[in-house]
Amino acid sequence: MKLTTTKALLTTSIALALVGCNSSSDDNNDIVIEECQTFNNSPEIIVKGGNGDELTQQTITIAATGDMHGRIFAHDYATNRADANAGFTKISTLMQEERAQNPDMVLIDLGDTVQGNSAELFNDLPVHPVVETLNAMDFDVWVPGNHEFDFERSFLDRNLAGFNGSAVSSNIVWDKNSTECDTSGEEVDFLKGYQIFEINGAKVAVVGLTPSWVTNWQSSSPENFRNLGFKEELESVRAAVDEAIEKYSPDVVIGALHYGRKDGGTGVHKIAVELADRFDVIFNGHEHSKHIEQVFANNDHSQDMTDISEGGSNELEDKELSIVHNSETRHNSVKVIEPGNWGWALAKAEIELEKDAQGQWQIVDTTLANRTVNGIDEDPAIQQQFQHIHDQSIEHAETTVGIVDGNFVFPGYDALGVGGDEATGEGTVENSEGARLYTTIHMAKVADMPLVDLINQIQIKNIEEKAVDADNNPLNLSVDVSAAALFSDESNLIDGQEYRNMDSSNLYMYDNQLVAVSMKGSALKEYMEWSYGYLNQWQDGDLIVSFNTDVRAYNYDHFDGTIQYVVDISKDEGERITISEIAGTAFDPAAQYTVAVNDYRYSSTLISKGWITEDDMLWISADEPVYAIRDMLTAYVNEAGTLDAEQFVNQNWYIKQFGKMNLDGTWDEATKGDILKARETEEGSALWKKLQNKEICVVRDDNRDNSLVEAVNYKNDSSYFINTDKENPYEGCTHAAQAK
Repeated sequence: MKLTTTKALLTTSIALALVGCNSSSDDNNDIVIEECQTFNNSPEIIVKGGNGDELTQQTITIAATGDMHGRIFAHDYATNRADANAGFTKISTLMQEERAQNPDMVLIDLGDTVQGNSAELFNDLPVHPVVETLNAMDFDVWVPGNHEFDFERSFLDRNLAGFNGSAVSSNIVWDKNSTECDTSGEEVDFLKGYQIFEINGAKVAVVGLTPSWVTNWQSSSPENFRNLGFKEELESVRAAVDEAIEKYSPDVVIGALHYGRKDGGTGVHKIAVELADRFDVIFNGHEHSKHIEQVFANNDHSQDMTDISEGGSNELEDKELSIVHNSETRHNSVKVIEPGNWGWALAKAEIELEKDAQGQWQIVDTTLANRTVNGIDEDPAIQQQFQHIHDQSIEHAETTVGIVDGNFVFPGYDALGVGGDEATGEGTVENSEGARLYTTIHMAKVADMPLVDLINQIQIKNIEEKAVDADNNPLNLSVDVSAAALFSDESNLIDGQEYRNMDSSNLYMYDNQLVAVSMKGSALKEYMEWSYGYLNQWQDGDLIVSFNTDVRAYNYDHFDGTIQYVVDISKDEGERITISEIAGTAFDPAAQYTVAVNDYRYSSTLISKGWITEDDMLWISADEPVYAIRDMLTAYVNEAGTLDAEQFVNQNWYIKQFGKMNLDGTWDEATKGDILKARETEEGSALWKKLQNKEICVVRDDNRDNSLVEAVNYKNDSSYFINTDKENPYEGCTHAAQAK
């Protein structure tokens, strides 16, 4: 059985040394989660403040973090540099300011907390350092996100038990059909669905939620959710909030939902519309979005909701835009807030209450804010307590395992550098919003690059060399097609650089396993069409591409191996891919092909869309000593010593509107497409040079991926805006500058 919490790259001596550093969770170390029983390590009602008899009014503060993904410090270990928009250390400073004003505040973490940013290095500790951080900061509630299930359930159990606050989720139950967990046919909750607080006499209910798709996303690793089931979100939340209201008659009802606004075509917006008469404020995570909205009971949940932030900044509620939320209006709407990801902000709801003539607390109004961390100092106390974690993470990130020979990104034009950006040839540059490419277009997203071929060919190599059957006999698989995505615009490998552990993390940030599947040609074609739906349709005059905001960047796969194909983005989605051959013969929609994917793509896409079944899995890397694709990259470089770019050049696809890429890194004249031709027209050339010189900016959406929503087009003046900051052109292209 795979020990997903064991990382070979973390030495035993380091692990033993760090065990002694646990402190805040020592009292919980003897708490265990018992099978088939609801885990509850907190009081039925958590009391804060006094009884409130002497008060006639008060303001209750509820605050939340979400999608922190292992960021204790304001540091990204994949790039090994400080991140001004991240970190519990910065959140802690804000939290102390808030507690100085309101010591009885409730602090919630919305999940996806312990995965990412090299946090996996410490998974073998009795309690994970990120959970220790929650305890050190006195978090009251933790809602498990889907990434809390990325590892074996024993890891989750240890850390839920090690958390000093209340772990809540309304839709995780013990699987009553499991032979190992006999519930006698009854539905038994894994965690309690809500937590009740009494704050100076006023009762507050906090209802939690975890995405039900955990079982799909983790279907290749059923041990991660062993004996657990996940119920549908809306009805689970409805049942939990109704029970809380009936049993405790709370004065304030809060949602703490690890769920996107449109997830599954419904999401938090559907919950908010349906249950607007129950909830006062909903904090949501999972989407990595920054928003402050008001949702009304009569809204169409499929539409966008009312943005009530000042100037669309998603930082402060504009009281002129929002409707007063009080005892008379509270059943008509609910406010929804999300604090981005990694610690971009501390989401806050201030809830004003006053007693009526009968002495009952009534809501006067609610006010929301995302308190951003940019410019905020890190809390030295949290820094000091977890300095050993920071030091070990940096040491691991900086460890050199090899040397890079050759550039893994081609520039397209001789005059450009090899930094990744399609227009400027520069790498990512930091501005007030974080690190970004100037155009946000990485060359590896529009042309076949060794950078992504590296991932694909390492996947092929590991399957062909290591795939065995249940009796450990070699399967001798021959991979026809491998699929992989460019996860980060910061990814690059440049000639002569040292290859360090951080380069693998930067290129492949997730802990995905490798899967080989047998796939029918017609299904493979559908999969490829789905992937290239990431690109918006080409329009005459376009000088660059733009991206579909409904598609996450990590779902944009490129396909390598023996396949040859062309992408035509002038066509509608679903009609763009032409496959000429696989394995040296003409593509056959009826043939079966061996395809390499990661376990997330296997379960969340191929299985869920019906393109394959579980019987089509040929092999998974779960039992391998090096099971994660990211670590396969490191292992290869460590063994080879030199990472030679020429070995990973396989020009097997191109986008028709660009054309083929020559082996010398320049565009092929013979296949030059409409986008490249547009750059050579008089008007197009002038505008293209302005983009290259950073005189104009691309138009982006303020969403999770900050997606480029419209291609710069020389026939459309609204497809770009003038960069007015000549001294700092990256700052001139921020969302704030765009809004002007």
